[in-house]
Amino acid sequence: MLKVENINAGYGNLQILRNLSFEVNQGEVVSILGTNGAGKTTTLRAISGLIPIHSGTVYFNDVLLNKKSAEFIVKSGLVQVPEDRKLFTDMTVLENLEMGAYTKGARKNLKKNLEYCFELFPILKERIKQISGTMSGGQQQMVAIARALMAEPKLLILDEPSIGLSPLLTKQVFEIISEIKKNGVTILLVEQNVNQALQLADRGYVIENGEVVMSGDAGVLLNDENLKAAYLGITTEKVAL
Repeated sequence: MLKVENINAGYGNLQILRNLSFEVNQGEVVSILGTNGAGKTTTLRAISGLIPIHSGTVYFNDVLLNKKSAEFIVKSGLVQVPEDRKLFTDMTVLENLEMGAYTKGARKNLKKNLEYCFELFPILKERIKQISGTMSGGQQQMVAIARALMAEPKLLILDEPSIGLSPLLTKQVFEIISEIKKNGVTILLVEQNVNQALQLADRGYVIENGEVVMSGDAGVLLNDENLKAAYLGITTEKVAL
């Protein structure tokens, strides 16, 4: 579904990604792991057309995305929830969700998709008229994910969905992501909570200094203490979802 081959990218003269390659198959959840500054968010921004790719290729469903606009990429079905959510904070929950459904197909299915989002996030239905900027961090993250789902993504990209959330809210958000996976949406996940990410994922890639240094089945990576100590700087215990 998504195939990234030897991409190099960065900001101005600062190169961040170095011949980075990975792929995501349809129906998978794939996690990208690494310490702060490893290049995870830059990877997502390059894929989504938010920064230029200097060399290498990105294919999505056999369509070359290099030099395509972010709008084209979203309409192709690749939708990202950014780390800072980017909500329209002076608009209501409903207005934010409606903004997610701006493609022709999504507008046609607006009512059905709203019902689906409210099944996943009942609290959003209760607060449909609330200004999103007045909500808690966890509730805002739910709005951001629901808004992305309104665009009917074929591949949903999540950048640090648990950042700034309490352990309880983190658990709730990952339970919802698990439900989204069960409903057949392919997911690319960047997440600081390594245990949660790998317990949800099918496969994972570890990035260091803009390069993939290790990859494999999520279960193998989760149990590799040497990996976590060397590339992630942590030792952790499993946490049940």
